[in-house]
Amino acid sequence: MAMSVSPSSGSKDLGYRSASLLSKTSSFSIMSEIKNFTVSCLDLDTFLSAKVKLRQEGFLDSNMKTSLDFAIQTLENFPVSKRRDVSLTLEGERQLVRFTSGNPVLLYVVRLGQKGPELHQKVPVGSRLNPSCLSESHFFGHCCRDELESCMDQARRVLSAEIEANPSSQSELELRIVCGEFRITYTTQQPQRSLFVRPHRRLYFGKTLNLEKLLETKTRLERSGEMKEGLLACFQHLLINYSQFQEENIRVVIQSDGELMELVCGRKDYHSTQHFLFTDGQNRAHSHRVQDMELWEYE
Repeated sequence: MAMSVSPSSGSKDLGYRSASLLSKTSSFSIMSEIKNFTVSCLDLDTFLSAKVKLRQEGFLDSNMKTSLDFAIQTLENFPVSKRRDVSLTLEGERQLVRFTSGNPVLLYVVRLGQKGPELHQKVPVGSRLNPSCLSESHFFGHCCRDELESCMDQARRVLSAEIEANPSSQSELELRIVCGEFRITYTTQQPQRSLFVRPHRRLYFGKTLNLEKLLETKTRLERSGEMKEGLLACFQHLLINYSQFQEENIRVVIQSDGELMELVCGRKDYHSTQHFLFTDGQNRAHSHRVQDMELWEYE
């Protein structure tokens, strides 16, 4: 799990944009028009009616259409509680479209990132940020990258440690969680500093490395587009040499393509054997096995 603290951007644009986002050509400062819709709920009928009107009024450029279609596909899986009392802002090439339902307690923004449209969620928490602000309902439908400690639990732990070390920080913090495609920010009224939680993928295999789950993981990564050439080489190395990893209480660390992944077997907190897999400049996989003799002495 990656966590860092940095000064907050202080941007007031929907309360969540960082300085890096503001520098992009789609920043709000150059948007020439804003189209507002007041709705009872963000449902399919609402979006389809708005789509017709946006096309008639010339708002439906290619970026806006992509963002709107992505919002329809994503939000239809949300419970009604996350589609009422919310706002949704879509970014086009030079326009913004904003849907407002009731009194928003959740703010959504869809924008185009490097890999396509992204949904950003923001939760204004008022004057003080504390662990109880993080509700399970905010994480509905999210499959966390870490099977041992969810991103919500990690964020609560990080936030609790920060507050314990600096009790006065509750009024000046914002908490940003990025877990795969899931992005959510909790922010006070005038944040001065940011906490970041970015879990890496960590999978739990039970007593020993399970071949079926290993293949399921490989398939899921291939379907999601995360299985890059180096990571694929590491998985192939694991499968070809599967018998060498059939030990209890092991941890397999895979590093490739700028990503880190852990496969954990047996005890969740400590491991008698660790395997480190990585790729070289030609994307050939290599592995090192490390035996922890201190653990054997302890036991």
